[in-house]
Amino acid sequence: MKSPIIIGTRGSELALWQANFTKNELAKHGIHSELKIIKTKGDATQQWNLSFDKLEGKGFFTKELEEALLNNEIDLAVHSCKDLPTTSPEGLTITAYSKRANPFDILLIRKECADETAFLKLKKNAIVGTSSARRKSQLLALRPDIQLNDLRGNVPSRIKKLKEEQYDAITLASAGVERLNIDLNDFIQVPLQAPMFVPAPAQGVLAFQIRANDTRLKDICAVLNDKNSAEIATIERQILHDFDGGCQMPLGVYAEKINQDFHIWIAQAKAWNTLPWRKHIVLDSTSIQNEEAIKNLSASLVSSFKMNTIKSVFVSSDIDASNLLVRTLEEHHSNISYHTFIEFSAVDFKLPDAIDWIFFSSKNGVKFFFEKVDYKSINKIKIAAVNQGTAQALLERGVKVDFVGNGNDLKAISIAFDTIASEKILFVQAQQSLRSIQKNMQKNTDFDTVIAYKNKPKSPIEKRNEEVLIFTSPLNATAYFEIHSLDINQRVIAIGSSTANKLNELGIQSFKTAYEPTWWSMLDEL
Repeated sequence: MKSPIIIGTRGSELALWQANFTKNELAKHGIHSELKIIKTKGDATQQWNLSFDKLEGKGFFTKELEEALLNNEIDLAVHSCKDLPTTSPEGLTITAYSKRANPFDILLIRKECADETAFLKLKKNAIVGTSSARRKSQLLALRPDIQLNDLRGNVPSRIKKLKEEQYDAITLASAGVERLNIDLNDFIQVPLQAPMFVPAPAQGVLAFQIRANDTRLKDICAVLNDKNSAEIATIERQILHDFDGGCQMPLGVYAEKINQDFHIWIAQAKAWNTLPWRKHIVLDSTSIQNEEAIKNLSASLVSSFKMNTIKSVFVSSDIDASNLLVRTLEEHHSNISYHTFIEFSAVDFKLPDAIDWIFFSSKNGVKFFFEKVDYKSINKIKIAAVNQGTAQALLERGVKVDFVGNGNDLKAISIAFDTIASEKILFVQAQQSLRSIQKNMQKNTDFDTVIAYKNKPKSPIEKRNEEVLIFTSPLNATAYFEIHSLDINQRVIAIGSSTANKLNELGIQSFKTAYEPTWWSMLDEL
């Protein structure tokens, strides 16, 4: 009878879950294994309660496990992939990757510290616990008013500190919470998902490490490997490697295969208290056929990311200095100008009877609608918003939102809304609305429209000389390009698919379209 495989693991509750998961997966294939607990420097540091920024990707929680492998004390080490150095010590190799669990972070808020009308549902000046430089930089980008305090310990002890009111809220990796099946009903839960919040490279993936010359274990561990996760983890970890990430670097990397393309998001800051620069890249899957191709693409990507400098940007919207796009560009020494080319004015309207849903397709629709209608008179009606920006405008007025569209594909948003909506629907729109949502609805055809406002181009509209022009609506694009042409060195970004379609109609040959109509997605395309 062959000796059991000795699985090395840290002693935390989450690490033991991961090791037992591995043991059970091997047992399904008739492979006997046993656990051996190894204490790491990271465990000791947390026990001593020393202050540190979690060194994602630099072996803080893995070194002793690797030494045990090299010393033949264990046969297989199970790691949280995000904690693992991108280069294995000589004599060791990563032989398999698990199927990826939830890759994103989650914000847990004590109920008495929540504000349902605020972005991320955090009350103003909330105290948020995290020791991750990556999480700190991205949280401050989204909510610069909050106070960040270090948070250490394993997952249960961090949640215990929140219950003890040491913090108003904390951030954790969703995978850890879900794997431990922790009851979170005492808290308000806010998912921190990409592209808004970019996770650590390979977060949610387990890495299985063995001695490089152990051919028997290599064959055995093939049953643990998930091909898709391995491909994604390889891409994210290669980018981490090329950034030399992990040395307290606030770096988030997330890759996702959508249809036949790889979408990659990067958010990297110089320090935890600086605003991250962001990027979204789309790669055809045929360009990433092997590890050598991934290395070449990653090196090129990281090089262009580090050299990315934008002198000036214009945005066709009335935003203010607190806007994420404005703050980020100014911190990175780019000039930014902004104002709309459109004039808006209210239109009188009367609400039809017996409405079950109201769908808002813009922030201006929210503004002009509630100038005429008291929310208390419609508080039993379900509310839908085309995107996060429109939803936030509703929340800030104390309006509960029952549906929020994702991405910039209006047809997909229409189908998603059509699936959940029922009975009488009212659409609140501008006089010149394209009515894109209604056109794609098939199940629900009982709807009405109120025109809450009208808009028209301003006059005069001056020529813009900025390096990048961001258009935030079809009418803004029309107003500008009916008078002015694009300079040869100027680049254009569209906020969404409707604006992109209008740019095509106007003969603009080359432009980028934000993945979703949010300020962070517009930053991604710069």
